[in-house]
Amino acid sequence: MKREDVDAVLHLRTLTRENALTMEELAERGITPESTSRLLEEDVKGWVCEESGEILGFAMGDGRSGEVLVLAVLPEHEGRGIGRRLLSSVQDWLFSRGHSELWLLENPDPAVRAYGFYRSLGWLPTGEFRGEEQVLKLRRD
Repeated sequence: MKREDVDAVLHLRTLTRENALTMEELAERGITPESTSRLLEEDVKGWVCEESGEILGFAMGDGRSGEVLVLAVLPEHEGRGIGRRLLSSVQDWLFSRGHSELWLLENPDPAVRAYGFYRSLGWLPTGEFRGEEQVLKLRRD
């Protein structure tokens, strides 16, 4: 992900099928184009999946904490393996940074697609919650 991708990825985040947030809700959480650009200058890295100049999905990870910050794919491109490839890129990078365990926050509702998606890839719930979101962890094999 490059700095010039930030506006497009934040807009994409508002279009996801589940857990979509408006730009105002993102801003309330401190997620703005400015804050995201600053993160990319620190130890946060992002990846985009692009086709014909359109960003179809993106993911970001925090190299300091080992957190997968976000994974989002446009609804019309779900089921193509984009999310899996993006998540794999983040995981590989975070493990290469020396983390033996990664973590992320997810909606604990089994009806939400992410619930099964992460578990199918080896992510396990910890029983810990941050607000209404559940902490999942993945250990390096």
